[in-house]
Amino acid sequence: MKKLFAIILSAMLILTMCTVTAFAIDQSVDLDEAVGRLEITEDGTYILTGTLDGTVYVDPGEGDVELILDGANINGGDQPGIIAESGNSLTINLPDGSINRIGGNAGNLYSATIYSTIDTTFVGDGALYVISDTANGIATENADLTFEGGSYAITAEDNAITAQGDQPGELTVNDGHFSTDSMNNVDPEANFTMNGGEFFEPLPESFNMNQFGQPMNGDMQNGQQPQMNDNMPNDQQPQMNGNMPNGQQPQMNGNMPNGQQPQMGGNMPNGQQNASSSGSASEVVSGTMTNSAADLEADYDNATYITVSDDNSDIKITSSGTYVVSGTSSDGNITVKKGTTGVVLVLDDLDLTSTIGATVSINKEAEVKVIISGNVVLTDNENPDDEYSTDADVADAYDGAALKAKANSQVYVTGDGTLTINGNAKNGIKAGDDSSLIFDDVTVNITATNDGINGNYDVTLLSGSFNISAGDDAIHADHILTVGSEDGTGPTVNVTKSGEGMEGTVVNVLGGDISIVSSDDAINAANGDGVYEGELDYSFNMLGGKVVINSNGDGIDSNGDVNLIGGSAQINSAAGGGEAGIDYDGQYYISDQFNLNNRSGVSGADMMPGQMGGMNGQMPGQINGQQSFNQNGNQNMNNQQSTTQNGNQSMNGQQPNVNNNRR
Repeated sequence: MKKLFAIILSAMLILTMCTVTAFAIDQSVDLDEAVGRLEITEDGTYILTGTLDGTVYVDPGEGDVELILDGANINGGDQPGIIAESGNSLTINLPDGSINRIGGNAGNLYSATIYSTIDTTFVGDGALYVISDTANGIATENADLTFEGGSYAITAEDNAITAQGDQPGELTVNDGHFSTDSMNNVDPEANFTMNGGEFFEPLPESFNMNQFGQPMNGDMQNGQQPQMNDNMPNDQQPQMNGNMPNGQQPQMNGNMPNGQQPQMGGNMPNGQQNASSSGSASEVVSGTMTNSAADLEADYDNATYITVSDDNSDIKITSSGTYVVSGTSSDGNITVKKGTTGVVLVLDDLDLTSTIGATVSINKEAEVKVIISGNVVLTDNENPDDEYSTDADVADAYDGAALKAKANSQVYVTGDGTLTINGNAKNGIKAGDDSSLIFDDVTVNITATNDGINGNYDVTLLSGSFNISAGDDAIHADHILTVGSEDGTGPTVNVTKSGEGMEGTVVNVLGGDISIVSSDDAINAANGDGVYEGELDYSFNMLGGKVVINSNGDGIDSNGDVNLIGGSAQINSAAGGGEAGIDYDGQYYISDQFNLNNRSGVSGADMMPGQMGGMNGQMPGQINGQQSFNQNGNQNMNNQQSTTQNGNQSMNGQQPNVNNNRR
C-alpha cells in the first residue's frame, strides 16, 4: 500500500476498474465496469489492471504517454484493443511478473490489434498475449516501433509486428522473446533491425486465447482457455508443458528459473506424439577438413603469367609452380594434366567460356590450389547431348561442369575475389571419385541446370559466401558434405532454388549461416547410388551455426540418424503436403543447447504408426536452455489420466490448469 500511495502522490493514475469514457491524469477509473472506448486525453503515466470490454484510445494531443499493463485484459471486439493517434510518444510497460492480454480486430480504419501512429516502445519483463483474427498483431504507421524487453505470444492473420505506412518508421528489436502464430514474424517489407532478443516456435493452432469471456481463475471446463494464476517467480514466464487430452489447450505450469521463457513440450492431442530424443547422439563421422593443396603458397615473383584470348585459349599446365591467368575467351580451356602436383592456379579477372570440356579441368591425381582474384566468370556451354553421344570421342570430351576436379585430385579453392559459375550444360562444379574439394574464404555464385556443386567423395565449405541456384541439388557429396569449421565458424550459404538443397551420405553442419529454398528435401542424408552404403551410416549432424529452411519436401530428411547438437534451425516445409519438418529412419537426438523452430512436424522410425510430433509436429528443441521434450516422461492417451511436472492432473475433457506460482 505504501508503494501504491507513493505512485498516486507522484501523479500516476491507477486504473483498476473504470466507468467513464474519457479521463485525465488525476481521475480514477474502474475498468471492469467500463464499456466501449476508454480515452486517455492527457499525457502522463497510467497503470492498467483489470478487464475492459472495449478499446483504450490514446489521444493526448501532445506529450508522452506511458501505459503500465499490470494484469490488463483488454478485448477490443471488432476494433483494436489499443489505439494511439496523437502525442509525441507511447511507452507500453510490462512489469516484471505481469501477464496481460490484448485482443481485437483491425476494423475498417486500423491495421493491428495494437495500433499506433506515434513512436511506440515496449519495455519491461512481463508477458503480453496479442490476439488478432485479422491483419497484424502490433503495428505502427509512419512511426517507429521499438522493443526493449518483454515476452510476447502473438497470433495474427498477417504480421506479428510491423512498422508500415507511406513513410514507415524503423522497426527495432533490442530485446524481448517472441512466440508467434502469424504469416510472418516480422513484416518482410519493414525497415527491421534486430540487435537482440529471439523469435521461437509459434503457438499451437489450438492455443486460441481470443475467448475473453472465460474465467481467469479456477477450474475450467471443456473448451475453455488456460487458467492463469499470478504466482510466478520474479523474471519468470509461463511454462507450457501439457499433457493435452483430445480438444484441450496447452497447460501452463510455471516455476521456471529466472529469465527463462515458456517451455513448450508434452504429449499432443488427437493421437499425436512428441518425437522422443535419444539419450545421446550417435557417432559423428568427420569429413575432409584439409588437403595437401591447402598448404601450397603462391610465388608471384616466379609465376607464369598468361593472358587468354580467342587466339590463345587452350592452356595446359604440366608442371608445378604458380600460374596467373587473366583475360577473356569465348571458347577456351585451362587444363592441369594428370598427376601434376604443387600447382597454384591464380584466376585473375578472367572471363572464360567453353563449348567442349570444362573451362577449368583438374585431371586425375593432380594437386591444385585455386586462388580467385578480382571477378572471375567460368561458363560451361557444352552441348548436353554430348554426354550420351554414340561417338566415343565426343562423349569422353564431355565434362558437364565449368570447373571439374577429376578422380583422386586434391583441390583447394580460396581468394578474395568473386567466382561466378554458369553451369549451362549440367553441373556448376564437379569433383570425381575419391577427390577432395574444399572451399575456404571465397565468394562463389553458381547457376546450374543440374547440381550447383557435385562431388563423388567429400565436399567441404569451410568459410566464405555461396549463392546457388540449381535445377537439382545445390550441394551434393556422395560421401561426406561438411559446412563450417571445427571452431564453429562457417560460411554464408544462400540457396535460392534447388530440388534438394544439401545432400550427402553424411551431412555435417559445424557453423555458418545457411538459407535453403527447395522443391524437395532441403537437407538430405542419403545417396541414391548407395555407393557408400555399409561403409558409412547415413546421418545429418548439426553442431553449430544457423539453418533456415523453406521446402516443399522434408526440411531435414535422413535415411539414418539426425543429431541436433548445437546451433539453431528454423524449418518451414511440406508445403506440398505429406512431408515432415524432420524425417528420419534411425534415431533422433536433440540437445538442450539446440534451438529448433519447426512448424512442420517430426516423422521417425521409432514413432508409433500414424503419429507425428506436436506443435504442427515438433516442439522447439530449446528455448533459452530449456529442452522441449516431455519432462514427466508420461504419454497421455485419450481417456487416461496424466500428471504434470508440478503434480497437477490433466483429465480427458477438461482444460489444463495454469498455476504460475509468482513469488
